Amino acid sequence: MGNIIELSNDLLVKILLLIPTKDVVATSLLSKRWRSVWKLEYDDSYSTTPSQFIDKFLQLNHAPLLESFHLRLQRDFSPQDYEEWVNLAVPRSVRDLELRRDRSYLSPLPLPTSLYTHETLAVLLLRQALIEDIPSTACFRCLKTLSLIDVIFSSDETVARFLSCCPVLETLDVHRWVCVEVKTFAISVPSLKRLKISSLVGGYQDARDGHGFVINAPSLKYMEIVEHFSGFCSFVNYMTELVEAKIHLRHCDSEKLLGYLTSAKSLSLCLKPQMEYSYNKCDFDQLVSLELCVMCSLDWLNVFLRHSPKLRVLILKLSRTCSCRNSRNVRTKWERPSCVPECLMLSLESVEWVLYKGAQEEKNVLMYMLENGNFLETMSISFSVSIELEERKRMQMELESMPRSSSKCQLSFT
Repeated sequence: MGNIIELSNDLLVKILLLIPTKDVVATSLLSKRWRSVWKLEYDDSYSTTPSQFIDKFLQLNHAPLLESFHLRLQRDFSPQDYEEWVNLAVPRSVRDLELRRDRSYLSPLPLPTSLYTHETLAVLLLRQALIEDIPSTACFRCLKTLSLIDVIFSSDETVARFLSCCPVLETLDVHRWVCVEVKTFAISVPSLKRLKISSLVGGYQDARDGHGFVINAPSLKYMEIVEHFSGFCSFVNYMTELVEAKIHLRHCDSEKLLGYLTSAKSLSLCLKPQMEYSYNKCDFDQLVSLELCVMCSLDWLNVFLRHSPKLRVLILKLSRTCSCRNSRNVRTKWERPSCVPECLMLSLESVEWVLYKGAQEEKNVLMYMLENGNFLETMSISFSVSIELEERKRMQMELESMPRSSSKCQLSFT
């Protein structure tokens, strides 16, 4: 028991965060020290009287530190209940706060005003919240991780104002539906290191005119944008610290976008095909790993081969999943480069084709890689599930018989 007493609050927090809430409550029997640090993760779908449980927990527990407070609400509570619970939790120096309304047919709940001057909050997740009037004193001075899931902002200015209240924000996750109130979702956060934006729809839809993102985050190291609505996605500054990016966009200017990704070491791209074969803007001098969607982005292959002198890993992926909806613009012909790219002669080590169907264009690409990849070590082929076993064997024999520039190159098939 003496060892428990001597534990620091930080260590107690780490232990308690690994334990379900009902077990955390039981730990109060072990030592009074445990009673000073608490967490609450509550899902109202498991209780017939959820409001009474939350009220009693927050009112009867006098621990000075409530490390995490997670509310997952699936019932139609009033904004007053919602704000009262948050107001009881905020004075406990909550560091990790999650407020979720998990039913899309319910109206979003207004963000409690007490949150705007929360001194200790480091992690905040909001789902189906409504953000309208932001106090002039608002400041999340310790907030480093922010997730906005289906959050409704009242205007473009509200978005910009809310994010400006996060001076040390490092991670931002935005999952949004397109709403008429916000057209330009401006993200201007100089401290931001990780950014994820997602907005998916089923089937092909035209761009929403006038809707899009403007991003000013010069310190970004990781970026993921999978967005099917926006008509534009523009950047204010070059991201010289960018290491990895995953970009799946239907409608944006692909050529202009690529100019901001030149410092990346790893790229995964599903982009609108280029209209001309004249891309000569800049090189991807740091790029070592590239994944391209062959459904819509195969005609970018030659561009990257020509402009990526250090490329070592190439993944070509055929996909018709929800992340790839540019199939209206697919080109049906791949052209051999007029001269062998530097990366094929000096650096490319691995090629992988996911969901290979054996079309002539696909064979031409792989044949060219084998013929010119001087340092190619592995070529992995994953056949499409639609290919019958006998046809797979024939394709495998055909690929194995192709001439190879590298004597070390090994082919594998799945």
